[in-house]
Amino acid sequence: MIRVKSLMQQANPVPDTTPDPASHTTPDTPAASARWGVRRAGLALGGLAALAAAVVAVPAVFGPRGEGAGGDPAPPPAADEPYYTTTADLERSADLIVRARLDATRDTEEDGVQETVATVSVAATARGETPDRTLQVSYPAPGGGQPDGPRLTVSHEYVLLLDRTDDGGYTLVNTDQGYYGIDAGHAEAGPDNDVALSGGVLAALGLKR
Repeated sequence: MIRVKSLMQQANPVPDTTPDPASHTTPDTPAASARWGVRRAGLALGGLAALAAAVVAVPAVFGPRGEGAGGDPAPPPAADEPYYTTTADLERSADLIVRARLDATRDTEEDGVQETVATVSVAATARGETPDRTLQVSYPAPGGGQPDGPRLTVSHEYVLLLDRTDDGGYTLVNTDQGYYGIDAGHAEAGPDNDVALSGGVLAALGLKR
């Protein structure tokens, strides 16, 4: 099963009692293909369009410090991203699952979105085929992305669950579940991920349960 983990910040002074159909999850719906980032148009959900319409009707939206002139403008709403609640759905969502060492990172910005591009060296593959032993993997920059990206460390090894992009690069399937740190031969999930990898994937990557 898959649920949508909402990262959207809303500020709407007029209560809305209309049920939001985007907030309901249908168990039989296939795993969502939406991905973070402005490059992926499929990420814009119907609920985001409704929010945009509501914001047009509000002349000014302020952040926590103020409800009128002098308050800080609220940050822009973040796109929702998929969150997988089962191992099978999580692993099926990835075009590529690899064990890789992070060799270098660089920060970029495109259309106002801050992004980190990591160069990784692939040591083993559990799903999909790698065109090269070195890949470029993009994810929201830590502390500056919407949503906030993971803090991956150069020279460390990770299990990466990746989507292939149209330009030949890769992105994490989502910012919480697209990576697992490797420690003493074990794959360690991030702090906001409670889904373990399957025994088959771990064995293919040379890791232990």
